[in-house]
Amino acid sequence: MTQEPIVPDDFVLSPLMRSTHFVRDLDESLKLYRDILGLRARVERTLEGERTDAVLGTVGKPVKLAILQSGDLVYANVGLFQFVEDDVPPRPEPKTHAQTGDAAVVFLTSDIFGVYEKVKAAGYPIVSPPMVLFPQEGSDTQSYEMLFFDHDGIGVNLIQRDVPER
Repeated sequence: MTQEPIVPDDFVLSPLMRSTHFVRDLDESLKLYRDILGLRARVERTLEGERTDAVLGTVGKPVKLAILQSGDLVYANVGLFQFVEDDVPPRPEPKTHAQTGDAAVVFLTSDIFGVYEKVKAAGYPIVSPPMVLFPQEGSDTQSYEMLFFDHDGIGVNLIQRDVPER
């Protein structure tokens, strides 16, 4: 398994270890990130107690979590955390555009059009289908991007490089 990244010289931070998202329903989120996008569970457990409360600033809220990865990397993961005994807020209105304050996770993919069809069939709000954002004039290949939001309003931006001209 790949080691954690080091903090490079002249920096005080390492490359991103993980993006953690506090979701309403872990099982529902896993349908997207694990089952559709293909990330694999590295860690699945429930945390509770004083240390968990101290880190999250909560009191007595157990947290069910899954840390998902691609390949053997132990960094650049996606963490999904659900407060088990929390009153679940209603699902946000489906997002049809990005706006100030939104955040998105960005992944490279090898099958942007296949993922697009799965995401669309599963009913996730799609902002943009796969499209060329930065055309490379005279190139036989292009980079395609798409953006959609998960059921908690978290943006997911997918990019596929070197797609033959369509």
